[in-house]
Amino acid sequence: MSSLAVTFVTSDRTVWSGSASQVVVPAADGSMGILPGMQPTLAILDRGVVRIHDESGQVTEREVAGGFVSVDADVVTIAVDRAARRDPAER
Repeated sequence: MSSLAVTFVTSDRTVWSGSASQVVVPAADGSMGILPGMQPTLAILDRGVVRIHDESGQVTEREVAGGFVSVDADVVTIAVDRAARRDPAER
């Protein structure tokens, strides 16, 4: 099974790094799902939630207010100014 190598960073720390089965980001023109084998892409992020589905099925969610995502050869880089944990009661 293919996977994505994901690095999710803010200006001062790494939020999440590892292998994932899928990533969903709030692109400026709408929600964008990223799966293995996706064409190279660079997109601006809007306010919303980044969801990273790791290979064990666990989902990490962080609220962001902009940034960018780069996808190339199953390597995903997400860079934002801030990434806040979501309140579990909001799910």
